[in-house]
Amino acid sequence: MTENTRKTKSWDELTFADNFLFCKILESEPEICRQLLELLLHVEIDHLESPQAEKTLQETIEAKSVRFDVYTKNDRQIFDLEIQTTDTKNLPKRARYYQSIIDMDNLSKGENYTKLKDSYVIFLCLDDIFHKALPVYTFENICREDKKTKLNDRTYKVFFNAAECDKLKTKEERDFFHFLKGENAETSLSRSIEEKVEFAKKNAAWRRQYMTWQQTIDEEKDIAREAGREEGRELGARETAIANAKNLLLMNLGTPEQISQAVSLPLDEVIALKEELASQIKA
Repeated sequence: MTENTRKTKSWDELTFADNFLFCKILESEPEICRQLLELLLHVEIDHLESPQAEKTLQETIEAKSVRFDVYTKNDRQIFDLEIQTTDTKNLPKRARYYQSIIDMDNLSKGENYTKLKDSYVIFLCLDDIFHKALPVYTFENICREDKKTKLNDRTYKVFFNAAECDKLKTKEERDFFHFLKGENAETSLSRSIEEKVEFAKKNAAWRRQYMTWQQTIDEEKDIAREAGREEGRELGARETAIANAKNLLLMNLGTPEQISQAVSLPLDEVIALKEELASQIKA
């Protein structure tokens, strides 16, 4: 199902794989966020600034804004952590844009490019968006003519594939992705997250926020559906007008000007239809 047709879950049905709880828990639990990043990236992270859920960045008024699921950093590194339950077919270019916005936000005017921090854009996907049956796809810029030569710009795009999580190297990683897919938590980090999920279900303020969020999403879906129906009606009316114009032209019932007025099509379109029909008859 697409994002627009998927049934919105009730509060009690939510899991850590749902965007709302994913963002809330990692924002409110910096230590869990730090441990999760260490687990995923196999890097040591000594500390993190307070994670920010659904952080929005926009470099110019004209530019497309970005809303990161969970955004955090320290003195040397920047991390964007995204939960992705469906393949929207645009994740590679989305990752590219996210990384460009991260760089623009973190380099002040006049600063040297050496001040740019290592940046990681990480997608936790439930499906294999590259269809190569790998549990994780890590991308960095390399020289096409010499694969051993890296650009060394210190930017990384990482896509995890939960469908192949049994191929991951450590039990902790495998368990986390099994937990993400709705299975039982068995290792320390997954159990800690599971406890936070259960605790979150008792948080009345978060529940109210989710209900408000859910209502907003449902309203947006209704607006989108109505816009689609209206577009369909307009398209259907236009197709009918074109068909009627062709019939009148074939029967030679009226001038192009008269037919234009009769079917509510622009005169130049009726003339173009007449020429098209004439060429078909000659052929």
